[in-house]
Amino acid sequence: MIVTDLSNSFNPYPKPTKKVKKETTKIKQKSNKLAKKERDRFSILQEENGKCFVCGKQKKTDKHEAFGGSNRQKSMEWGLIYYLCRTCHNKADVDEVIRKMLHDFAKREIH
Repeated sequence: MIVTDLSNSFNPYPKPTKKVKKETTKIKQKSNKLAKKERDRFSILQEENGKCFVCGKQKKTDKHEAFGGSNRQKSMEWGLIYYLCRTCHNKADVDEVIRKMLHDFAKREIH
């Protein structure tokens, strides 16, 4: 018996498979050590009395490290934390004048 139709028995090219997307929207979890540092943040620059350091208004405040980036953890260790309202916190991240003022104040307190 001679088989003339080989389309059902052999296919040199495999059928394309559907690619499964990896979930890239997961947020990287912080290490336990860093999470503990963030929970235990304290400030030598200001009391936590609900007043913003920049504008002085009585509002709900966020903790803001004096130095960011690679020096952020050192700011947490040394207590260089400011309490800023949400609007001033956003300004401090963007506005160089406010950021420089906060840096200079923290440097004076260290020395």
